[in-house]
Amino acid sequence: MAKRHYAAREMDLQQDAEFPDAQAQPLPPLPTPPVLLPPAAPQTYDLAPTGIYAPRELRPAKPGQLTPAWRTLFISGWLGVIFGFAAVWQSSRVSGISPWWLGPETNQRPFVVIALPFVGPVTALVAGIAKFRIACYIGIAASLLTGAIALGDRTRFAGIAAVEAALACAGLLISIGALAGRMRQAR
Repeated sequence: MAKRHYAAREMDLQQDAEFPDAQAQPLPPLPTPPVLLPPAAPQTYDLAPTGIYAPRELRPAKPGQLTPAWRTLFISGWLGVIFGFAAVWQSSRVSGISPWWLGPETNQRPFVVIALPFVGPVTALVAGIAKFRIACYIGIAASLLTGAIALGDRTRFAGIAAVEAALACAGLLISIGALAGRMRQAR
């Protein structure tokens, strides 16, 4: 078997074993494929409106706006708070517990009251997406509003109030932490 491997290796050599002094011949170039398609029109995408095919220029962040990494953290954090309140809503309905903003399942509160816990987090989320300079302060105000929602449940359902307060604290910590990620003025 070793002899076969050696013989196969000798066959792979580019020069002939019978004529060791002969130079290896270069491989012939590959033939060019036939052209079947007409040439493309030159740069037809330049005629399109800006932003559809041509990339837009990114504007630099202004002082007070969040840096891209902190903006992503801010947005994802407030999305987590929104999903947390959705989980409280679903678990309350499954377990039969009714926080003050939901009301009993047979006699629900009006939609405006049910949507009240989501107003602050959605406002903070929109402020982060829209790159508002005061997005952090809007987030702090939204977390205080979220904390006020938890105060309504502290006497009847302490567990739900604790989860709502934890969501409010998470939003507050995200917003305070994002204050460090704002762009500064050039000196």
